[in-house]
Amino acid sequence: MYEFHGWASLRYHTHDTNEQLQEQGVQEFLAYLEQVDTSNLCHVHRYNGQDSFLISGMHNHIATYVTGIFDWIASRLPGSYGLLYIQDDEDSGGSWDHENEFIVWRLARGAVTREKDPFLSPYIPTVEDPYDPSTVDHAKSRED
Repeated sequence: MYEFHGWASLRYHTHDTNEQLQEQGVQEFLAYLEQVDTSNLCHVHRYNGQDSFLISGMHNHIATYVTGIFDWIASRLPGSYGLLYIQDDEDSGGSWDHENEFIVWRLARGAVTREKDPFLSPYIPTVEDPYDPSTVDHAKSRED
């Protein structure tokens, strides 16, 4: 499973006071999103004159468009900032062996950097129990 959850405050510059440049940047971003097959998993909102981007979803396999969106934001809207959390249970082998942890992508000042997650990793046992075929689901039924 390729799980991802992210957000970004969209800003054309770190000192964003020009409404026309901000609007132009957001419109270019919306045009870019129309070209990317995001399966309707992302949204752009404007609240109190501030623009934000949200993305969340789960795919069976890696979806490179997810990090690609954050790379686009970094290069074209360099005042933007945000976080993208990704957990890929197929990310194993070689120099990348992160199948049991979330990777955090930090967006700030025109750069996207890979960071270690201190909150939800290791995935097992922090989020999920290890696989045990003898385990019985002890959750109460809704009828109780």
